[in-house]
Amino acid sequence: MKLKYSLKNRLFMVILFVLIFNIILSLVLGTTFFDKLYTYDKIDSLKKGVDEIKTSYQTDNLDTIVNTIMEHEIQNMSICIFTLDVNTGNGEIEYYSRQKYFTINPFDKDVLYLIEKLYNENAFNKLTEKNKYYIINDENNRHDNNLTVMSNIQDNKYIIVQTPKKFIRDISDLAIKYSLYISIFTFLIGALIIYFIADHTTKPIREIQQIADKISNLDFSYRCNVLSKDEIGLLSVSINNMAGKLQDSVSQLMVANEKLKDDLTRQEKTDQMRKQFIANVSHDFKTPLTLIMSYSEALLDMKEMNEATKTEYLNIIINEGNKMSEFVQELLKLSQLESGMIKLEKSNFSINEIINDTIRKNKIIAEQKNLTIEKYISDNNIVFADYYRINQVFQNLYENAVKYAANGGKVRVTTSSDSNKCIVKIFNTGKSISDEDMENIFISFYRSDKSRKNMGSYGLGLAIVKVIIDMHGENFGVQNVDDGVEFWFELENVEMDIEVEE
Repeated sequence: MKLKYSLKNRLFMVILFVLIFNIILSLVLGTTFFDKLYTYDKIDSLKKGVDEIKTSYQTDNLDTIVNTIMEHEIQNMSICIFTLDVNTGNGEIEYYSRQKYFTINPFDKDVLYLIEKLYNENAFNKLTEKNKYYIINDENNRHDNNLTVMSNIQDNKYIIVQTPKKFIRDISDLAIKYSLYISIFTFLIGALIIYFIADHTTKPIREIQQIADKISNLDFSYRCNVLSKDEIGLLSVSINNMAGKLQDSVSQLMVANEKLKDDLTRQEKTDQMRKQFIANVSHDFKTPLTLIMSYSEALLDMKEMNEATKTEYLNIIINEGNKMSEFVQELLKLSQLESGMIKLEKSNFSINEIINDTIRKNKIIAEQKNLTIEKYISDNNIVFADYYRINQVFQNLYENAVKYAANGGKVRVTTSSDSNKCIVKIFNTGKSISDEDMENIFISFYRSDKSRKNMGSYGLGLAIVKVIIDMHGENFGVQNVDDGVEFWFELENVEMDIEVEE
């Protein structure tokens, strides 16, 4: 396909525009700023000349003074040195560069006019240590054809250095003229060079584009032959690698389709489990909602009710509402974990801290069931995991053990190390778990029929345990043991080197 605005043409036009802009900018700057820049530069030169002549006067060497004056006169400067009593206005010219134009009287009327003008402007009294120069550069005065710098040499002795403005304007015009010639020459040569460079630069890109078109049509038999070591060469390598990987991907597509069928089958099973879960949740919500509505209606219908009965009804409503709220929180927590909304934040910490804190918080519940709590944990149990999520895991398993332990029974927490793993076990006395429940107890949405009457039993809490441990990439499980049931999970163990100061 022929492109009207190809990369080659755009590249050429952009650089061409830059060259043209450079010419225009040079003309604009030349006509507006060059003259001022040269003027400021010349004023600095005049100041430098004044300083050097003043320095030569301090030597009291006539040859040095004359040589210094002549060095600056050949730089197109005119110099006037004179004495003047600022109080009386009387003075005498000691030296003036233009004496060859004078009459017998050395006081040239132009110089006298300038000195008189400076005297009337009180310029001599304005010269101080900070303001060493008095400068005349009236741009609006057409009759003022010179740049003038005046300064004090010694007491009552002054120097005036001038240079014609026409000399500055001539240099400025000459600079603009030759800058324009150089810019036009650069433009013509540059345009020709840029055209060939743009063509040479975009040629491999056009080749890559042709190969990309073939790849888009699933033709992977062509490869890019660009061998340069720049970005375009790297792009060609990437195109070739992409073609090879796409070819492999297409060949694996049939295998992926078969796997997709298996995934769809598993999805159907999951949907069935979700439907069963919704039915179970509906059943769990039905009972507390019925109780809340019944006792609420009773409170409305019974006008005369003693405080004890009213308190009993309100406590029942509050308790059933709390059960529903806790169940909803567990549902939200499981949904966030399974959807990947929650990310792990791993760190090193002691699992003993979580174990001791959880046992302490559930102490009252254990005492109400007259349970014996046993701990067999080692001192050095440092793991690398997400502290908050592992706290959820142990909390759910420990609460589950306390809940299903027989009254007067026992709950035992044990930790051990195996290779680089820390193994945590939670045992409780009580009935064993059936084989059917053992297989499905950690599956999301699974609820066995015998547990439907207990909201949260063998359902969300254990499903949360499964998701969190899976996120850590570790193992977990449950087994029937003598006199009860034992849950367990593994975490990455961290060896801590503790240095002891002697």
